[in-house]
Amino acid sequence: MNWKFTILSIFLLTFYVSIQAQDLLNVKKSEYLEGDKERKTAYKNILHAIELGKRGEDFVNQAVPLLKEAYQLNSKNAELNYNLGVCYLIAGPRNKALTYLKSAQKLNADISEDIHFLLGIAYQYCNDFDKAIVQFKINIELIQQNNYKDKKELIALSEKRISECKNGKQLLKNTSDLEIELMKDVNSAFDEYKPVWDGSDFYFSSRRGGVKKSRSLEDQKFYEKIFAQDPTGKIYNVSVNTPSKSNLALMSFTNEVPIIYLGGEGNGDVYFVKTSNEKWGKGKALKFINESKSRESSVCIGSKGKEIYFISDRKGGFGDCDVYYCIKEENGKWSEPMNIGGDINTEFDESDVFVTKDGKSLYFSSKGHNSIGGYDIFKCERKESGQWGRPQNLGFPINSTDNDITYFEDETGRFFFASQRSGGVGGFDIYREKEILEKIEAPVILPEQASIKELPNELKNEKMSAPVLAKTVVVPDIPVKNQPEVIEEIKMKEELVQEDFVYRVQIAACKKEMGPKDLFKRYKGGDVIEHLYVEGWHKYTIGGFPTFEDAAKYRDSCGVTDAFVVIFKGGYRLGIAKKTGGVK
Repeated sequence: MNWKFTILSIFLLTFYVSIQAQDLLNVKKSEYLEGDKERKTAYKNILHAIELGKRGEDFVNQAVPLLKEAYQLNSKNAELNYNLGVCYLIAGPRNKALTYLKSAQKLNADISEDIHFLLGIAYQYCNDFDKAIVQFKINIELIQQNNYKDKKELIALSEKRISECKNGKQLLKNTSDLEIELMKDVNSAFDEYKPVWDGSDFYFSSRRGGVKKSRSLEDQKFYEKIFAQDPTGKIYNVSVNTPSKSNLALMSFTNEVPIIYLGGEGNGDVYFVKTSNEKWGKGKALKFINESKSRESSVCIGSKGKEIYFISDRKGGFGDCDVYYCIKEENGKWSEPMNIGGDINTEFDESDVFVTKDGKSLYFSSKGHNSIGGYDIFKCERKESGQWGRPQNLGFPINSTDNDITYFEDETGRFFFASQRSGGVGGFDIYREKEILEKIEAPVILPEQASIKELPNELKNEKMSAPVLAKTVVVPDIPVKNQPEVIEEIKMKEELVQEDFVYRVQIAACKKEMGPKDLFKRYKGGDVIEHLYVEGWHKYTIGGFPTFEDAAKYRDSCGVTDAFVVIFKGGYRLGIAKKTGGVK
């Protein structure tokens, strides 16, 4: 589906806008116009890359090689390193962002007001949760001290990320023995998700572009279309008679009749498929689900056809998108949609609902609960009372610090899902449970190809066998160290110590190093003066205070009229406080 407008809307808007709203940073012209012709060409590439960054998410990926070419000529430019880090965070692979963002901050501690937020995200994507937490806390501290009004939204985002990192630390200790593998021949450099299997062909959604490669106006990605892989491994575009400038996804099958999602910019509903000369077209709308002023998606039928679950952003929910359901009544009609409740829905987005055909297990994606980053996949078990139990995070290796979505199980119980994690082919990729020896040796019996019928009178269950799919690549296990709880407690104490901030009073800053006599003219006190050389400036500071207020008192009594307070973290300068108590 079109994740910009269906399930991942909030994530993409907050994540992408918070990173890129200020655009990529300008690079000093003088550093690329002096010297040979290659340097002038590199600077033109930088300007082009910055313009690509303004055009939309899908064009950021095109900016990376342009920036890398300039990087080969000058790797010591702070703004260029920053831009590369931001591009990798947006376009991926996101685990590559950390190296460039660390270099940017090392070259210029004041490179941007959001550098610590970005570093926190980069550490989080590398599963280095302790360092990520420290960076997010630094970000919060600096925004509050500096009164960065245009960065206030990063405080809530940082607090959410800190919670995710703490969840990740806990879940890493309980990594599952399950093995997953990447469906390499199904995936492309574009987004693939929403795996569905009908017993013969393996269907999925892709934004690789169809016959007419129209792009979404919002993110400039190709519109989502339906593709499939036949038993021989051949990939083909499923032709559906719908507008080219629309997003199209296969949701599920019911008695061999597909249910599809069809939507444009910011809207969408679900329909049955009708066929003519073996071509698909938009059939009857699921009117008992669709609502004119909301968007419905991710439909799944379970409990032997007696329940239907879906995602909607209609008014009255707990978050932007919630899980809803309808029950088939004795007269054969469906009930009015009901919200599944606050034990499953959260203030954050829920998406991708899937229910097993026996109705005993429910899966969905969510940014809430104990997510470890972006969307995680959760599972609920049906109680004897018929109510759903509390959601359980499926943990590593199914979930990651990136978005994990569109869980699906075939009739054998083998699971499939999509993930945006690093290590894939590109964007969202489809993964599946690694096939064990018993499944490989078992004979594969494919049912006869059934023609797609018109809307069925009742829902039926069909027996399906394991699909014949393309070659796979094994995803390496995430390394996990089993450590005693005592060591973990020590780590937590060390983390608390690392999170302490130190405030010093800066008494001078100049391009030429000052001698003892010059320093004594400015400061006649007896405290030790620390000398730092940062970006061509000699900076002199005094003291080490636990709070800003303590440092401000010393600033006002030290005898240096233009002194100011500087925030340090681990010996590294983070920000400068004004005389009024703010920080610039």
